[in-house]
Amino acid sequence: MRMICLILGLQVLKHQQVKAWGAEGHSIIAEIAQRNLTPAARARIAELFPNGASAASLSFWADDIRETLEESSNWHFVDIPLNQTNYDENRDCPATPRGDCVIKAIERVKKTVADSSAPISTRREALKFLVHFVGDLHQPLHTVDDFVGGTTFHVTFFVNVPKKATVPTTLHWIWDTGLIRASFRSWGSYLDFLEDKWLPEQNVDELTRGTTVEWALAAHQIAIDVAFASITTGSELGEEYLQRARPHVDRQLAVAGLRLARILNESLK
Repeated sequence: MRMICLILGLQVLKHQQVKAWGAEGHSIIAEIAQRNLTPAARARIAELFPNGASAASLSFWADDIRETLEESSNWHFVDIPLNQTNYDENRDCPATPRGDCVIKAIERVKKTVADSSAPISTRREALKFLVHFVGDLHQPLHTVDDFVGGTTFHVTFFVNVPKKATVPTTLHWIWDTGLIRASFRSWGSYLDFLEDKWLPEQNVDELTRGTTVEWALAAHQIAIDVAFASITTGSELGEEYLQRARPHVDRQLAVAGLRLARILNESLK
């Protein structure tokens, strides 16, 4: 058992600096978006990707090229201090050699996707960024400046629920991946839950309203009220933390998919 926990712990540490929803989260968001596209948006995407690429297959590309495209590094998050509940562009989204922030990045790539006069290769790249960045915007730790978005906030988290096995990790990894994996064995099962149990009870028009700034601030509030609430560095986070966080993870994954669909439907008429 100690060896299993060590291996799992190394896997956690290996991936915890990715700074994005894990592949599972981005796949869930992209698939929800794809299922809510208009026929026109589907047709435009098919023109850009005639090989039939799905939104889920495009959703992790922006992380794959992050190290080689340095100016895109900061496009994955916005650095709002935990003690603030407003967005200040100068404070939270400054221009740097590593880019500005996810809020500005979404607005830029959204315009490129909608620009039918732009080269296909440029619009194709912009669409891949857009699919990823809308997901990132809804991960609460991607809206937090403190502790480098939680990547230096060290805690332990269970990796085997029945046996209560825990490993050292960071709060950022827990929200990227740990909470999702502790809830379902596969992202497909999580997607089925959201589609069958969560979404039917919601007002989709109401959920998709708002701006990128408003969506970022809502995610930031979850970071304040839930992610960092009542814990300190070194805390052991288990079943109780999962039960407290899980409804917010459900919501953020689902609304990110719906809002991504709204943006794509508006941009690809």
